[in-house]
Amino acid sequence: MSRATKRVIGNVSVLTVLVALVAVLVFSAMSPTFLKNDAKLTAEANAGTPIVQAMSTPKPTPTKAVDPAQAWADDQMISLLNGNSKSSFDDFNPEIAHHYIESWSQPKPGVLAITVKDKNWSKCDLDSLGMNVLDTAGWDNPGLVQVVVSSESGSLVRESLTNEENKNRKSAIPDSCA
Repeated sequence: MSRATKRVIGNVSVLTVLVALVAVLVFSAMSPTFLKNDAKLTAEANAGTPIVQAMSTPKPTPTKAVDPAQAWADDQMISLLNGNSKSSFDDFNPEIAHHYIESWSQPKPGVLAITVKDKNWSKCDLDSLGMNVLDTAGWDNPGLVQVVVSSESGSLVRESLTNEENKNRKSAIPDSCA
C-alpha cells in the first residue's frame, strides 16, 4: 500500500470519528433525555447504598518535648537489640540479665545506665551485659563511652570498662567471670 493511500485512509478515519462525536453532541443537545440521569432510576439504584462521610481532618496534637538524653539512650538499646538479632528483651534467654532489662537512661553524656529486675545477679552477670552493650551498640557509636548496669534495688552496681578499653581487651569474658 502506498504512502498516499495510507494518508487518505487515516484522514478518512479521523474525519469519521469527528463526525460521529459532533452527531452525538448535536443529538444530546436536542434530546432532553439523552445522556441525562433519570432521578427515579438513580434513587432506586442507590437505595440501600451507604453514604460515605467525608473524612474528618485530624486535629493537631501538641507535640511532646523530646528529651535528647533519653532519645540517645533509646538508640543505644535499639542497637543492642539489633546487634543481638532480637526484637525485644523477652527474646533473650531468661537465664541472663538481658532478659530482665527494666529501664535505661543517660545520666551524663556518653554513659548509658541500665537497670535490671532484682534477681540473684552476680558481678559476672551484670558485667557481661555491660560488655555486650559495648560490643554491639558501642562498636559503631563512639559516643557511647561507658555502661553502668545496676539491679532494681541498687544493691549491685557495675561500671563497665570504657568503650576504648573494651575494644582493646584480649578476652571476650569479663574479668569478674574468670
